[in-house]
Amino acid sequence: MSEQIETSNTDSHRSDLDWCQVRETIKMLNLAIAQVSGSLINGDESVAELTESFTSMAGAITEIRDNIGDVETPDKILENDVLASIDQKCQMLSNKVQSAIIAFQFYDRFTQNLSHVNESLDSLGDLIGDQSKLYDPQEWLLLQKEMRDRYTMPEEVEMFDMIVSGATVAEVLENFKEKKVDQDIGEIELF
Repeated sequence: MSEQIETSNTDSHRSDLDWCQVRETIKMLNLAIAQVSGSLINGDESVAELTESFTSMAGAITEIRDNIGDVETPDKILENDVLASIDQKCQMLSNKVQSAIIAFQFYDRFTQNLSHVNESLDSLGDLIGDQSKLYDPQEWLLLQKEMRDRYTMPEEVEMFDMIVSGATVAEVLENFKEKKVDQDIGEIELF
């Protein structure tokens, strides 16, 4: 027995002339936009807190390493072993913080990309919701130009160009995966 989905707030089950697939499509686009936006808001709050924590940790590590020379003990051998151990642990922590900062940069790129997707979906919804623009090829070209101009990352532009040129999603993703494998981690800019 199949369950019936509660659809009291939608016109999609109406068979009368008030029903419109464009209006239903716009609702679904708006749902996608809201879901992505909600995820971005939650993610941004978490990352802001993590960024603050790692910045604090990096500062503390630097202070500890700078103050190692100020430690005085009566036993010079013990001092050298302890100080070497502290310095080694500071270096390890510093490397971990650096790795986390790189991960944050990837997250930043991810959120930029999702923001561009949101903006594109919103613009698409506006276009298909306007009968005066919906069937006008110039309006579609303008939408595509505006979408392409928003992109800040080369990968986004390349994906856009491939799709507009007729490539399939599978082809675009395969190209993306191949380039990711070839990408040099040294290109990451620390912030």
